[in-house]
Amino acid sequence: MNVKYSILLVVSLIILSFLSYQLSLETINSNVSLPKPALNYNLHRDIIYKNTPENIPLKLDIYQPKKSTGKKLPVVIYIHGGAWSMGSKEMITHKFRAYVLNKLLQNQYTVISADFTNINSQNHLDRSLQDIKDVLKWVTNKSEVYNLDTENIGIWGGSSGAHLAMLTAYTQNNNSLQNLPLLHYAIDFYGPTDLNELFRTDAHPVIQKWFKFYYPKTYKTRNKKILELTGFDVEKQKYEAIKPLRKLSPANYVTENTVPTLIFHGNQDDVVDVRQSEHLVEKLQNHKINHQYFVVHNANHTFNNISSDDANDIAQKTVNFIKHYTKRQK
Repeated sequence: MNVKYSILLVVSLIILSFLSYQLSLETINSNVSLPKPALNYNLHRDIIYKNTPENIPLKLDIYQPKKSTGKKLPVVIYIHGGAWSMGSKEMITHKFRAYVLNKLLQNQYTVISADFTNINSQNHLDRSLQDIKDVLKWVTNKSEVYNLDTENIGIWGGSSGAHLAMLTAYTQNNNSLQNLPLLHYAIDFYGPTDLNELFRTDAHPVIQKWFKFYYPKTYKTRNKKILELTGFDVEKQKYEAIKPLRKLSPANYVTENTVPTLIFHGNQDDVVDVRQSEHLVEKLQNHKINHQYFVVHNANHTFNNISSDDANDIAQKTVNFIKHYTKRQK
């Protein structure tokens, strides 16, 4: 009976894990309508920072305080979410993110929100990651034009954007030949940290066949996302897909040199399980990396059911963390 029970338990857990990742943007029903904060900023909109090989212009927006000290301002790069294949730079002004943006502006930060190449069957995650590096390169080249302090830059993202932000920050020691500015911290809102765990690539073949039979649509979506991320068909090329998924997992890059990291995750998140953040926290603790981890109670994915008090608290904690790792000019 114990063996039978164990098998049923394992099957149930894996099925729930598959179902938890719906690979869509803000599909959870919102039951709280946050009042939008009174944003007050100077906006440089739709600045082209590069053209893709297909000659598609990629753009960014720059948010700066209305009243500035006149000194160069520290920079926060925002990377939007959307399952790596959707979303836009304008998301920063929506929902709780507007509270974080507002608090950063009030504290004399420049915030840059950029679009990047969305993944599909032809464009994989290496394209998105290179675009983000090119944003950093653009910041260096245009620092005098927009009064940007390239000695004080950090990166912030939500969901798949947090995954990209962490991956960029955690692998920046490989950027020495690209002359990129150093990122001093990473802000992770409910981001995936281990993609093989997220997609359950280690599930037993029998269990995968069972899941495919009973939940064909979700199974197909999961496989499609792996193909878009890696370029490999996980059904036919399982081990070829696992290898790049491992390389695309931020938790696998944590070392004693990893940047300080701030993490928020809702304990009711049924898109990216909170265990993804717990796994990262364990890695950070083991390597004695400065970090803060906040579990937002009753919050679902994208925090679209939190109150204005929660949004203000999250914004304040985010700014406090960022200020701690910002070296102010005299």
